[in-house]
Amino acid sequence: MEYSSDVQVIINSLTKEKRELTDRIAEIDKVIKRVKYGNLNFGGNKGTAPIKEHIEPDETQHAQAFPRKADLKVQAIKIFDILGVASKLSDVRDKYHEITGLNVNFRETLRNLNRHDILKLVQPKGNVRGLYWIKSEWLDEQGHLKEQHKFEGFDLLYTDDMLEFK
Repeated sequence: MEYSSDVQVIINSLTKEKRELTDRIAEIDKVIKRVKYGNLNFGGNKGTAPIKEHIEPDETQHAQAFPRKADLKVQAIKIFDILGVASKLSDVRDKYHEITGLNVNFRETLRNLNRHDILKLVQPKGNVRGLYWIKSEWLDEQGHLKEQHKFEGFDLLYTDDMLEFK
């Protein structure tokens, strides 16, 4: 479509202004991410970390140690390290949402980690469906889940001889 020279000048001017504003927004987003992930130094001196007055002991340390930019498989493994006990898929999904604010379907990721023998699926013998996911390293030499990785009430629901780890 042909425009008069006056209209074309206005369109060019607005396009240039739009590009500048988009660049400015991208810069602001970078600063927001740096502040959000703790990469911005408020201490004033280069190379010195700011003094933190109060740190929540549990959640803040997990959130800072969480690899936000890593592959989803690495993030899934970190979620298991944070949870520390046999967990359902929904527990993994909820913890990830709590940390990142994102909703992600972990089913295929956990299955892929299972194929590589990083995670195991806990299921009662004779059942086709698994109930809980665990890290392979949480099993002892006899193939039983270590005590520190059992959630509260696990022993009331299951005994070692009635479970399979696939």
